[in-house]
Amino acid sequence: MNDPRGLDAELEALLRRHSMRLRAAVERHCRRSAVLDPDDIAQEVRIRLWRALERDRNAEFSASYLQRTVLSVVIDTVRRAPPPAESVEGAQSAGFEALPEPLVQREGPEADTGAQAIAKVLDAALQGLPQQRRLAVQFTLQGFAAKECGELLGVSDEAARKLAARGLALIREYLRQRGYGEFDD
Repeated sequence: MNDPRGLDAELEALLRRHSMRLRAAVERHCRRSAVLDPDDIAQEVRIRLWRALERDRNAEFSASYLQRTVLSVVIDTVRRAPPPAESVEGAQSAGFEALPEPLVQREGPEADTGAQAIAKVLDAALQGLPQQRRLAVQFTLQGFAAKECGELLGVSDEAARKLAARGLALIREYLRQRGYGEFDD
């Protein structure tokens, strides 16, 4: 029989370890959506992670697994939501079936321009790193665990973790020097 308190502790540790990444993913998908409530999405993600831990207490949940879980919850929520009545009537009168609200919302040219500027600075910081360190950072930012990075790079888990940590430290310093603020280490 499973120990619910032990399962609670494992879930809380998992959520603490990935809290910022999970919250950012939930917020990104729920932004400007009448259908998606960030708190509801976060709760459903917790439930799915609880069930996954219940099935396999020894599983290692990588950041990429958690990102896929968030996206899966968002997609399921959008599919279950009825389309707004006015869009159904307008689309049907024009001869189209009603489509669900898109998952990605554009915020206008100002947001795109700001994001492009930050992307250019980050790209410059990445390009300044040695190749293996750059790849370790890119894999880490994509949500791969140290073990997965190590396999992809052909190095040990520990070496991959150190490559990524040193690369991220250099990127933080690069950004600090260009006025992008302080970062948590």
